[in-house]
Amino acid sequence: MRFAVACCLAILLALPARAAWPERPVTAIVPFAPGGGTDGVARILAEQLGRVLGQPVIIENRGGANGTIGAQAAARARPDGYTIFLTTGTTQAISPALYRSLPYDPQRDFVPVARIGQFPLMLAVHPAVPATDLPAFLALARAEPQKLSFGHWSAIYLAAGKTLLRQIGTEVLDVPYRSSAAAMTDLVAGRIGFAIVDLTIGMPLSRNGEVRALAVTGAARSALLPSLPTLQEAGLAGYDFAAWMAAYAPTGSPAEAVNGLGAALRRVLGDPALVARLADLGFETVPGDAADLAAFTAAEQAKWKEVVAASNITVE
Repeated sequence: MRFAVACCLAILLALPARAAWPERPVTAIVPFAPGGGTDGVARILAEQLGRVLGQPVIIENRGGANGTIGAQAAARARPDGYTIFLTTGTTQAISPALYRSLPYDPQRDFVPVARIGQFPLMLAVHPAVPATDLPAFLALARAEPQKLSFGHWSAIYLAAGKTLLRQIGTEVLDVPYRSSAAAMTDLVAGRIGFAIVDLTIGMPLSRNGEVRALAVTGAARSALLPSLPTLQEAGLAGYDFAAWMAAYAPTGSPAEAVNGLGAALRRVLGDPALVARLADLGFETVPGDAADLAAFTAAEQAKWKEVVAASNITVE
């Protein structure tokens, strides 16, 4: 008996020790094309996460179809703890309310890792649009809608634009794009009249005079652009849109990895220098753990079902 026990111990001691997670690079899937606000924040976070984890965090952009392509890729990724999904409310709350069917299920296919923050949004027009302030723009949209068109590249911007038009009682041509870069190129060129964009990409264009910022879409004015009124101030009761960002992992990912990624993100988001760096991009950090994100996601999913139903938005 003693001999058998000794043999077992000898075998166990001879086995290589299990490497602690992470032992190799982590892939961060971003469901939007390079150059947009989500991608910019993700790259800053990935750089800092890599330092905390001791392994590189490699961004993999899988843009298209309002984030659906990237969400599907993340849902089908091997749940081994080496894939994190850096996404927005578009894939996790808005698209499920907009689309009749999706190739992924935000509740079944993902586990929450951590809240990250949000992008305040702005209403921006091309400088040639004959409206220098918000009241003039709303009057133009009501009186001469044929003079306007609006661009959007993911579900939140579509819903925000449709809700704006519904609340002021008009309709204009909406033009879908595959990426924020493509939409902004056409807005700057005057091929579309307006767009609702996050401050990350809207502020620099506004400073350069390439677009005219008219309002922010949140319930309160943004500290980043305090001179801009809210749409609620113009009489759009309850109008409140922001593009939030959070981290998820494929369902079945090891708890060690999910917890480790969440702890690393919260540590990174606790760095005042990083918070200031993201604020310069127009991003507000709102860190939270997995439980916070689970409750927040559920509330957002319920909210967006109501928004889509009220605006009668349908997407095939």
